[in-house]
Amino acid sequence: MGFFLKQGLSLLESLQTSKLRLNQRQKQLIDILLEGLYAGATLSQILAEHPLFPKIFIGLLSVSEVTGQYAQTFEDYALLRQEEADFFKQLRTSLQYPLVLTIIILGMVIGFSEFLFPVALEFFRNNNFEQHLATTLFIHFAEALKNIFNMFTNVPLVLAIFATLYLASKITKLKTAYSWLSLKWPIFGSIYLETLQGFYLKSFSTLLQRGHHVVQAAHYSADILQNAHLKDQAHKIERSIRNEGNVSLSLSKFLNLPKPLADLLLIGEKTSQIAIYSDICAQTLKNHCQHKLKKILAWTGPILVSIMGIVMIWMVVAIVVPLYDQIARMD
Repeated sequence: MGFFLKQGLSLLESLQTSKLRLNQRQKQLIDILLEGLYAGATLSQILAEHPLFPKIFIGLLSVSEVTGQYAQTFEDYALLRQEEADFFKQLRTSLQYPLVLTIIILGMVIGFSEFLFPVALEFFRNNNFEQHLATTLFIHFAEALKNIFNMFTNVPLVLAIFATLYLASKITKLKTAYSWLSLKWPIFGSIYLETLQGFYLKSFSTLLQRGHHVVQAAHYSADILQNAHLKDQAHKIERSIRNEGNVSLSLSKFLNLPKPLADLLLIGEKTSQIAIYSDICAQTLKNHCQHKLKKILAWTGPILVSIMGIVMIWMVVAIVVPLYDQIARMD
């Protein structure tokens, strides 16, 4: 849509042209939009009747209907969503290598304890080998891992856990508690928090730059947050701005921003450039998250490789040491 509008097509022409690239269900939605527009309704009014479209997009559209800058609206919203998709794609990519190494380590331990160690232990018992500490410790460690693995392969238990978590997620207070806990994970919790803070400030800045009042910008920006706890905090920002009028303090307090960013927002409010400084803060948070992810990827791989080496040496020692002792006694 943004591309067609930028090329000079009208809103109706852009909607008609967009149908050529859509599936049947999406074409039906375009037909509903066209029907509403021909009936005299605005695009934001039509979209507001469909829960498929987020409030922030409708808020951007409501301003563009006054200014006529539809192309800018579609481009702004696409950029917000693209940044969100890019971050989670980068996060998944960063976690792939550590996850693969972790699975290999667990597979080695379980495989050795399931196939190699039973044969080795039977051989030790039949030949009256002394069982050393390394062997005993590895057996206990492998058995503990197997018990955990068996628990997760217990289908009724797993289904019961998922059903409990699903029902609990429908309770608002528990959902908020889960959301709060997700922000407290070691290492990744802080990255997740800073990312959502950046998304909020970016959308807040975009809405202000497109002509929204700060209260409206705070209201619509809450819609971009998928975390229930932070969404509650965003609603508190809106109420605080409406009641007290202090934008920078409300953002800093309820988003729990670090002091340097809070100071930047205060400067932006004093100079009447809160939109620009909000965008600077959002970009700062984004860069900080990317730097953290790179650092995690840099040290996670070597640590897991070291753990893999320790486990392999441990497994070899657990089998070879009893054999070596027995050979020495035979001498």
